[in-house]
Amino acid sequence: MTYVACHNGVMNMINSACTRAGNLVLPVAVAIFSAIVALSVPATAAPISCLRAPALVNPLQYIDKCPEDPDGPYDVNARGRDVLIRLPGNRACNSRLSVVNANNVRIMRGRFVMTDDKESVVSIGPGSGTTFIEGLDIDVNGKSADAIRFYRNTGVAIIQNTRMEGVSGTTAGTHGDITQPQGGGPLTQLILQNVSAYTGYQGLFTPYRPDQGHGTHKLTLQRVNLGYDPNIPPSEKPLILLFIGRSDDPVNLPPDQGTTLSDVYVDVSVWQKQLPGYGYYKSVLATPSRQPNGCATFAPEENITGEVCDGQPPEGDFAPQNLVGLKYRRDYLCTSS
Repeated sequence: MTYVACHNGVMNMINSACTRAGNLVLPVAVAIFSAIVALSVPATAAPISCLRAPALVNPLQYIDKCPEDPDGPYDVNARGRDVLIRLPGNRACNSRLSVVNANNVRIMRGRFVMTDDKESVVSIGPGSGTTFIEGLDIDVNGKSADAIRFYRNTGVAIIQNTRMEGVSGTTAGTHGDITQPQGGGPLTQLILQNVSAYTGYQGLFTPYRPDQGHGTHKLTLQRVNLGYDPNIPPSEKPLILLFIGRSDDPVNLPPDQGTTLSDVYVDVSVWQKQLPGYGYYKSVLATPSRQPNGCATFAPEENITGEVCDGQPPEGDFAPQNLVGLKYRRDYLCTSS
């Protein structure tokens, strides 16, 4: 056994052990320190290898500014340049963030609590580069608005380590979505990694509509959990949480280059309180084929690899609120920098 002397720089709890036991305390000190560290680490699934942000060349920069701040990223017209936005780490933002005509875009960290009347919280307009959104905590705050939308965009969109909630909508007005790639595209690819989202209206809405340029050619979901928001007045009926599209629907097709699902969950428990027996599979389109393990797969013609499962992930949200937004900790969610 190796012994070390006590040191004044060790935590008070360990110093206390040193005082009581003299210098032969390394096993005790290590045990106490390990317990302290364990209590300080948020409980979440093990980090995964995440995609990295695109390289930016001479970007327009908005550092520690909310959209509503003077010279903030409220209406950014990049005119072909790259854009870097790092939101404040000490306060929530309240207005819509919009970027148009950009090459590559990176939006980092920050919390939104929406108070304005725009139809989306984060809006990425015309472009063909890569948009990389990470570490956001978006509360749409019951507004009829999308949390994140893309329009007239043909690039790659990556949403990573992000939480969205508070989405609402109206039948006659804006149909709020968790995320929607709107017309004028489609996106080359939409990728979600470590995303948790809750809606009082529509969920992830990505059907491929070739005549409108809506949706995405390819969809990848890795560690994504979706659910109905218990804090938002419900719609007239439960709407779709995961709307991929269906091969026999000429209007709402699935992505033509395929969909990959890995650790994807849908939680319908909010609606089950009003509609006992309402099954998770009803919140997914394409039509799922239920399996005995509480998950569902899809017919080959849908070109969907993987499965979607009922309920919450066993270890809780993939993007817990204590690891995103103002408290963003990429190192707890991703193994890559």
